[in-house]
Amino acid sequence: MSRRAPDRIVRAARAIDGPALLFDLPAIAERLAALRDATRAAGVEALVATKAIVGVPGLVALAAATLDGLDLAGPDEDGAATATVRVVSVTFPGGATADRLARLAVGGRRVIASCETAAQLAAAAAVPGVELAVRVSTSALGESAPGGLRDAAGDHASRFGVAVDELRAIAAAAPGRVRGLHVHGGPLAVSAAPLVARARAALAAADAAGLAIARLDLGGSLHGFALGAPIAGQVRLADALAAVRAAVPRSIELCVEPGRVLTEGCGYASGPVLAARAIAGHDARVLGLSRLCHLRWSTPRLCAPPPAAGAGHRLVLVGATCCEDDVIADALVPDAAALSVGETAIVAEVSAYAAAWNRGFAGVPAATVLAVE
Repeated sequence: MSRRAPDRIVRAARAIDGPALLFDLPAIAERLAALRDATRAAGVEALVATKAIVGVPGLVALAAATLDGLDLAGPDEDGAATATVRVVSVTFPGGATADRLARLAVGGRRVIASCETAAQLAAAAAVPGVELAVRVSTSALGESAPGGLRDAAGDHASRFGVAVDELRAIAAAAPGRVRGLHVHGGPLAVSAAPLVARARAALAAADAAGLAIARLDLGGSLHGFALGAPIAGQVRLADALAAVRAAVPRSIELCVEPGRVLTEGCGYASGPVLAARAIAGHDARVLGLSRLCHLRWSTPRLCAPPPAAGAGHRLVLVGATCCEDDVIADALVPDAAALSVGETAIVAEVSAYAAAWNRGFAGVPAATVLAVE
């Protein structure tokens, strides 16, 4: 299936010599406004998953100004917390040092430290004013977590968070201070039901551990929902959040961490066609654009005119690095003359995460990254 790129994206791609990652800023601004409206209508706080968009110039500032604050992963993201950012959640597998938290907790800013060990909790508790939360595993809450780890039963296990039976012992490192639970976010949700189940399981875990929580952060993985008019049976994010809010007592703050949903459908990449070759029976185009260097966490689709019904010519798009795995996408184009050497190929469905992973390798330069107005 082909995609059409907006004219402003096409113009920007053709003006760049080499690989580029291009993000449609007006479309992203519309999504941010829709997300703000959906979360506020439901009474849910939205903290931007900074890691998802930090590689795109100006996007963190725009998102932070539109939504409620930032979720910060590694310390490299702390610079995004400018003076106007009033709320930050800090989540890092190695824990956040007291010095790091103290630097963030300035000017009346609200800082929530999400911890996974008693030592992390004790360190965070030493910083005046920092609120404490414990990160609980989605696996412990009954959800599968697709990934590389499996438990004793062979089920996928989350790499993030602690088991329910560990909550009480960890919270004892800061008696009476743990007022929140934080869930990394489970598998991609496409209906309200798994989010509601996750929230109820987290509340039950808090009760079992004797924790009187005042805040529940359900994480991200929200890009399966529609921000605007739903298509193909999609559920509106506003409706899903309203259902979760109804399942959680109003005395408990409810938070989500939108990441990929912020730019879904708004990212593109481009690169020159370097060579046209027959490879193992495939008609291939070698691009100055690489899946491994430039398109991490993306599902690229060629932007091209669709062929007539029942017709078309198949191409395979590959990158120019020396790695055998550098295959970008299969494409159906109108005829064999499509994408000749020297033309610019444009692909859609590029994640903003790709901008943070963006690298050069083996003669292929890093991509130019632009927010296109």
